[in-house]
Amino acid sequence: MNSYLLKLYDREEGPYSEEQVSQLFADGRVDRNTPCRLGTTGAWKTIDDYLPNLKYGTQLPAPTSPLVRSEDSPIYGARSSPPSLPTRKVPAGSAVKLVDIDLPFLSIVKLLFKWAAAAFLVFCCFIPVLIILLFTIMAIFGSLLSGIFSGFHHP
Repeated sequence: MNSYLLKLYDREEGPYSEEQVSQLFADGRVDRNTPCRLGTTGAWKTIDDYLPNLKYGTQLPAPTSPLVRSEDSPIYGARSSPPSLPTRKVPAGSAVKLVDIDLPFLSIVKLLFKWAAAAFLVFCCFIPVLIILLFTIMAIFGSLLSGIFSGFHHP
């Protein structure tokens, strides 16, 4: 079974089993971007790199109150619970700023092609509807105007 070290508050914590990391994720103590490494020799990456299925939440355990570590387990060490992460409150009306998108050029081209194809299909589907709507409005106004002008007699 794999064990993972987590970097919380610039300190290495762990090792944790996959189930323990899943529980920390379910409790909201770590997120997808928390630095993580496999065992003691792996490279530091994110939890999402090592455990990508956590983000879908399909197999997460139920959130619990703070985890209690048993002192007889060698994996936990002497502390009673992992450090709790502060919850960040986002002020109402705050904007999200996108600073940089680091995507390969071909991925961007594919994305733009898909958007263009979707826009073309929507355009082709809505043009007949718009034409029918325009002719209906013209028929309604034409019948109203013909009723108004039919009362005028030419000498």
